[in-house]
Amino acid sequence: MTRAIKDRLDSISTYLRVTGAQKIIRRYFAMNAFDGAMTSLGVVMGSWLSGITTPASVISVILTSGVAMMVSGFSGTYMTESAERNHSLNELEDAMLVDLDDTIYGKAGRFVSVFAALVDGSAPFLASMPAVIPFLISSLAIQTMFIVSSAASLMTLFTLGVYLGTISGENILYSGAKMVVSGIAVALIALLLNAH
Repeated sequence: MTRAIKDRLDSISTYLRVTGAQKIIRRYFAMNAFDGAMTSLGVVMGSWLSGITTPASVISVILTSGVAMMVSGFSGTYMTESAERNHSLNELEDAMLVDLDDTIYGKAGRFVSVFAALVDGSAPFLASMPAVIPFLISSLAIQTMFIVSSAASLMTLFTLGVYLGTISGENILYSGAKMVVSGIAVALIALLLNAH
């Protein structure tokens, strides 16, 4: 069992190396996790300002938007990556005058299309989940749920900023703070829209 897992991980590492897909997959993850966290924060702020007092309603909207982003991200990325990988493989086949479909290049291209789609699809859904948790704690007052949920979304954004700072070599606290400022901007826009 352990040997099979190690072999599978080695294959994944090889496929990513052959296709050079590590960077694009990191970008997919970061962009879509950002979208998920920001969307859930927007939903929470909008629900709060609209006077919604039923936790189940807020949970439903967050989950629905998370699933919609997940399906959209998966299908869009899969179709885009498949087209790009097939195009690259066809160009290589034309240059070499040989069928590469069953080679490591063909297998790697097919794998990366699915893997990138899974990362792209799961990132926004997973990033929206911290905003749901406070609404599942029945002992909290509804206003507390909104506050804790908003804080959870901001913390998700901060964590994502730290991750990006680690990749870029930028100061991780500064990078995390920039993400939080983006989230606060969403909250302020929601407040301004509700004021009119």
